[in-house]
Amino acid sequence: MTAIADVMRRNRLRWFGHVERKNEEDWVKRCTGLQVSGMRRKGRPRKTWAKVVEEDMEELGLDREDAQDRAFWKIAICGDTG
Repeated sequence: MTAIADVMRRNRLRWFGHVERKNEEDWVKRCTGLQVSGMRRKGRPRKTWAKVVEEDMEELGLDREDAQDRAFWKIAICGDTG
């Protein structure tokens, strides 16, 4: 049985790899670098999606460039069976 956290990590990294391989002019790829203007609430900042993906990649020993090789990326995030 697969833990929910593993399924969520795999899906996050699968989407990240998909977006990372897109053309630089694609609107989805451009949205990843947007900065939101306005005031932040008091307290500790919330964890961003990008920060969680960075932690997932660090845990699996992956780099951003690894996502360019689709076959390697799939094996790295899903294992041989997925």
